[in-house]
Amino acid sequence: MKSSLFSRFAVVLCIFAVASRAPAQQEAAGPTAPASALATWQRDLLQLAFTAASKFPLQPHIRNRSRAQLQVVDTCFELDAAELAVGFARDIADWRRGAAYADFATWCGRRGDRPRALRYLQLVDDLLLDEQVGKPAQEWQRDFVVLKQARAWAALGEAAKADAAMQSIDPDSTHAVDPDWARTAADRVAGMTIEQGRATFAGIDREFPAMTLGQQGTALETIASLHARFYADEALRRLAEDRLTRVFDKLPPKLRLDAITRLVRTAAANSDAANAQRLVADMQRVVEGFQWRAEDRVPELARIAELRCLAGLPDRGRAELDAALADYHEHRDEIVDIYRAATLRAVALAFFAIGELGKAHDLLASVFEEGMENPNSRPRCDDFVATCCLMARRGVEPRAAMWTRLREIVEGLGEPW
Repeated sequence: MKSSLFSRFAVVLCIFAVASRAPAQQEAAGPTAPASALATWQRDLLQLAFTAASKFPLQPHIRNRSRAQLQVVDTCFELDAAELAVGFARDIADWRRGAAYADFATWCGRRGDRPRALRYLQLVDDLLLDEQVGKPAQEWQRDFVVLKQARAWAALGEAAKADAAMQSIDPDSTHAVDPDWARTAADRVAGMTIEQGRATFAGIDREFPAMTLGQQGTALETIASLHARFYADEALRRLAEDRLTRVFDKLPPKLRLDAITRLVRTAAANSDAANAQRLVADMQRVVEGFQWRAEDRVPELARIAELRCLAGLPDRGRAELDAALADYHEHRDEIVDIYRAATLRAVALAFFAIGELGKAHDLLASVFEEGMENPNSRPRCDDFVATCCLMARRGVEPRAAMWTRLREIVEGLGEPW
């Protein structure tokens, strides 16, 4: 029997109580939403990234193409550029278009545009039934789209339809280790009362040992969301921090570090420097307790250095970031060429975050060149899209010379893939 995502964890069922084109598919039209705060250069950068992603040949690279395109779409949503996101999404050729449309329906629902939200939810239903797009999808992929539909129904105040959508999800789909699944499921926290938050935490705490890794990843994201929403509740805050920094110590370190990063940022946002510093120290201990490859270690060191500055220790953070860059240069040749850009990118963006703008721009220029080392366009394109999206998210505007180089890179993408 199918069940709701968290029913086995005794958590409330009001999960999201918060406020190539499809063939022969009529796109939804509606009133134009207010323009986002997206800067012109961000729009241009995301357009360039989407153009690059769309250069993947549909066959046999539809999966790579759609995944890269959705990365741009997700960045648009994160930057509240939903109209740009849904415009891009219309060119996604597989089931991921349904995920993007469901996200757009949620966006419309939360802004009171019910007719447009309903039209896009219908498009999602049509897509899931489509012979070319929906049926070949794995069960997890279908359920991922349905999870996002449930969130949209909840945004429209349709609790019964949200629950029905959740009831249709196969429990096996909750086993996937996927950050977007975890974020979507954890979004329900935004509408909780403190009593519901405590009940949710208690359910997770009780059932955590029996969860699969994918469910545990969703639980970590939910705990981090509870920590952010109810930071003023000291008891719940301390319990959340204790679980992520100490109790759940058998989890893969990357999962824990991603979750603790959210705790640090929440503490800093609440002007709680002492707690932020303590949490960063906990992250340092996690990193030191694990053997890392260089391509995994350097980004973690860069992240900790950036968070150290955010937590009010700028001198130590800058010294640690310089050490992370030195680590990269020392071990660069040990890193397979397809991982070098991502490794250096983390360092470059950390330098930007702490205000070292000149160094950040120089390093980002190197990031793009590192991404060109492989002779095949597939890893080149993936690195290019990822870097452009992260620059847009972080507010890093390319300098004039970089724009020229970015356009050259996109123009040069082609065979062999």
